[in-house]
Amino acid sequence: MDPHILQKVRKALEQMILQEALNHKPGKNSGIQLSFIAPDSDFVAELGTDPVINCYLIGVNEDKDRKKSESYNTKLNKDKTKLILQKEPKFVDISYMITVWCKDRKGSAEIEHLLIGYLISGLGKYDFLPDQYAEQNDIDPGLYGIPFTLFGSENSEKVSGQVWQAMGSTPKPSLMLSLSVPVTIYPIEILPAIQAIENAVSTK
Repeated sequence: MDPHILQKVRKALEQMILQEALNHKPGKNSGIQLSFIAPDSDFVAELGTDPVINCYLIGVNEDKDRKKSESYNTKLNKDKTKLILQKEPKFVDISYMITVWCKDRKGSAEIEHLLIGYLISGLGKYDFLPDQYAEQNDIDPGLYGIPFTLFGSENSEKVSGQVWQAMGSTPKPSLMLSLSVPVTIYPIEILPAIQAIENAVSTK
């Protein structure tokens, strides 16, 4: 299993927020900070003058809805001389709670609502993680891509309520982002095609 998958997904999400939602130009200061730490009371106390978009990792679970009944997949290599036998990947559901923070008490609501609107507009148009962000961060989208859901599930309100209670900070409007990432956990085995045919015939 790729031990760096969470770091790769975090980097892809950071790039998407900057480029798709904020239209950030490389080399220029956007005036908006990105944070991936827990939005607890310490986070709130350390807020500076710049607005902050916080992407808090709240869950890593197996996506059992995408789990296949057949655990192995086989295909011929490019030269059609060997059969590639590979166990199907694990589908990992990676979930973030995205919130916006601003220390300016007078203008905080307007700024926060504006940035949430930009996030919805920039990220909500995608049903799958775009290939460019997967490729740039060495994420394998597999045969069916990486579903990208911005508005969470029917359990989102319950989850966010539990998070705010645990953090001890003021609840805020949040976007519940979920990505279902295929992660290879077993090495690929390459078998001679003739051997595979003989094995198949001998079992009949």
